[in-house]
Amino acid sequence: MIYFPPKEEHTYFVDPMKKIKWVLKDQNLLVRGTPGAGDFMFTMSTAFHVSHLLKIPIHVIFYWSHDKDYVHHPEDPESIFEKIDYFYSRCYKKENITYEHVYEFKELPTLFNGEMFLNLEMNGRKEEDHTLPYGISSWKMKQTMVEFPVQDNKIVIWKSNFNAKTPALWKRSYTQKDWEYVENKLKEKKYKVVNIDYRTPIREVFYHIQSSRFCMGYDGMWHYVARMLYKPTIITGDSGIIKAHNPQAKWFYNKTKDNKNVTGNLLTFIDNFDENKTILDNKLLQYKRKLEKILEN
Repeated sequence: MIYFPPKEEHTYFVDPMKKIKWVLKDQNLLVRGTPGAGDFMFTMSTAFHVSHLLKIPIHVIFYWSHDKDYVHHPEDPESIFEKIDYFYSRCYKKENITYEHVYEFKELPTLFNGEMFLNLEMNGRKEEDHTLPYGISSWKMKQTMVEFPVQDNKIVIWKSNFNAKTPALWKRSYTQKDWEYVENKLKEKKYKVVNIDYRTPIREVFYHIQSSRFCMGYDGMWHYVARMLYKPTIITGDSGIIKAHNPQAKWFYNKTKDNKNVTGNLLTFIDNFDENKTILDNKLLQYKRKLEKILEN
């Protein structure tokens, strides 16, 4: 166990990604363990980002309500802990953070009170406001993972209906029928579409996203892999939180809102995908340049 003694003073800093002021209260980042891959990815990428900015090591402590042998379903190919190990091993400068697990913790609701992590928060936030990861969850995979041969016609998709549990309604603003339309239209345009879900082994997830030209999915599951591998991406979800988790992506909220935009909704965007795909490339490039500039320092 690598546990840092409690900090005597809080560390205040401004994140250069979004110019937001944060306060780090302790070098031990306490994390509420959940079944979702996206949750542990965003908390670990946040730890990496803060460690880099402050030039200090960060120790992540995951708290779980279950034991170390837990799997969501007997047919699941791997546990959440195996996913975490693999993800961590592929991160850029992984030596900057360490992590451990606390199993069968009985006081999760009391300790976290809805928060995803503790000891890092926006400076001046009200107690009832949850901390959102605007900018501060920006990190990448190590360079050998990013520099991987790409299949120009390959598109990877993850859908909300193939999650371990039914996602929140706002994550399902585009329906299964809508995604079927998207997939069929892409195939008509001679793209190779690969579907992944929560049961896809994480090694396969990485391979498919690494070798893809574009990624598309709802705000969850494997979106951080696409972000950290610098993939042009489409993300759906009827909430502003999709901006925080997917700053590199093209966002679609719901058909009514999206129809007010020049590019229209997801379906009309895909109708003209060959013309519109440069929008995805340009959005990613802006994000990548900004993050790489931070990583140089």
